[in-house]
This record gives sequence, structure tokens and C-alpha cells, in this order.
Amino acid sequence: MKGLRTVLAPNASPMTLDGTRTFIVGREQVAVIDPGPELPAHLDNLVRALDGAREVAILLTHRHADHAAAGPALARRVSGSARVTYGPAVPSEGDACPTDAGDLRVIATPGHAPEHVSLHWRAEAAIFCGDLMMGGLDTALVAAPEGNLTEYLESLDRLARLSPRVIYPTHGPEFTSPAWALARYRSHRAARLEEVLAAVDSGGRRLAEIAAQVYGGQLDPDLKPWVEATTLAYLEHLLANGLVEPGEWHDD
Repeated sequence: MKGLRTVLAPNASPMTLDGTRTFIVGREQVAVIDPGPELPAHLDNLVRALDGAREVAILLTHRHADHAAAGPALARRVSGSARVTYGPAVPSEGDACPTDAGDLRVIATPGHAPEHVSLHWRAEAAIFCGDLMMGGLDTALVAAPEGNLTEYLESLDRLARLSPRVIYPTHGPEFTSPAWALARYRSHRAARLEEVLAAVDSGGRRLAEIAAQVYGGQLDPDLKPWVEATTLAYLEHLLANGLVEPGEWHDD
């Protein structure tokens, strides 16, 4: 897409997929979206990509380190050649960031994290969605205590109402059929909620046993804490909507 460049950080993992994508919108009046992890090679690549920029705004979708850690170092390194706007805080709903490729408008999209935002590039009918969606997948991490499934589902609906023609996640490839992808994400959550509810209805009371019933008992030990935290987010959503009674998972 004209006016957009992507720099992929070398931090591939089960949680980041092929790595963190830092998006650069504009050429001279530039926005850097999610500067990524503070890795020397990644910072070098970003500094090279920003050569010639006269104004640089560094924007965060949320404060997780794989998205935000490089921000201060990047601001220091480019401040000698460009006027830099950077704050450790995530921008607020309704804020607008100008670039020479069009403004980016901040959309509050909590759910993955309480402060999570997305950026609407109206000129290109595009959205940068941070960790709200993961490219190539039909789910993203929503895990207690900071994840909130009720807010997450509302955030998906907010993106759908903007009718984008492309959505850029920070991890994985872009969604070129956004309406279909958003429907698929919602469908996945609905199906998983039914599974969690069935596990509770069949007698599941403790978090570990409910998670094992829903996701299978042979979990990768490294993923087990995330799976249980995700299961807790489902349970809290069901509880908030009056579909389950408080259970022993609160004591786990």
C-alpha cells in the first residue's frame, strides 16, 4: 500500500508468531506504529527506514514490551534529524496523528489489554489493530487478569462498524477480507464460550479442570498458564452475563 512500510522485528515466538511488525506511515511527516522490542538489529532497521523524515510520531497500541520497548531508544536515535513526538502512554480515543499519507485516528479497543487502541487510517480504509487480531489465525490472546472478553467482543464490533478494506495486525499477515475475518473471530469466541459453559454444566469447578476439558489434557507446559488465564477470561464473561454462578476457579 502506498505510504506504508513494514519492518519486522526478529522476535519470532509462539506468542508473537513471525515477530513484531512495526508500521511506518508516511515519508517526511511520519507515524511509527508499535516500535517493537528493543533489539539492536530492529532499531537499526527502523532508523534506516526513517532517514529523510522531518517529523516522527511514535504511537503505541498498548504497552506490552514486544510492541513498546524500543520506543524510548528510537526516539533518542532519530531526534537529531527529526522532530519526534513520543510518550510512554498509549494515545487516547479520538486523538488524531497527522502524516503526509493521511491522518491516523485513535479508536479505543480494549480487551487484550485495558489500554489497547487501534489506529484508523481513513484515507486507505485501513486499521492497525495491534493485538486485537493475529494474522493467519482466528483468535488472539484475551487472558485474565488484564484481558476482558466482554470488552474484546465489543472492540471487534467497533472495527466492523468502520467497514475497513484491510486490517493490519502487529503479528502475522494482514486481513484482506476484514468483514469475513471479524465474523470468524466472533464465531470462534462464541464456540469456545459454549465449550466452557458445557464444562461448567458437566460439573467443572476448578480452573485447571475446566481448562483441561475445553483445551485437552495434554497441554504444552509452557502454554498451560496462558490457557488457564484465557479460560478464566471466558468464565468471567459468562459470570458477568449471568450464565454461570461463582465457582471455585476464583480460589485457584
